[in-house]
Amino acid sequence: MIELVKKYVENRVQLLKLNLIGAIANVAAGMVSSFLLMVMGILVLLMFSISLAFWFSTFFESEIIGFALVGVLYLVFFFLYITLAKDGVETRIKDRIVETALSEYDDLNEDVEDEI
Repeated sequence: MIELVKKYVENRVQLLKLNLIGAIANVAAGMVSSFLLMVMGILVLLMFSISLAFWFSTFFESEIIGFALVGVLYLVFFFLYITLAKDGVETRIKDRIVETALSEYDDLNEDVEDEI
């Protein structure tokens, strides 16, 4: 009887380890995917920014002014973000992280409860 209890406890510990590894793998995969999307988005934004700067430079006949205007445009966006949207974006990101972590935790608990 004691051997059965020991084996049961070992199996439960192994199950929890595997469920935890699965949850960590899901979170890591989401982070890598988000990072790659962010890098691609930054590259696209960079290309459009350079194009916009050269387009402005055709109107003002100076590349310096064209690139400076794009820089000023980004400064305006930066200050608008800081003053208007920063808190809301941070809250949404925190909520999404907690929601993902809790859904992984709920899935882990459901698997354990199903085994009982």
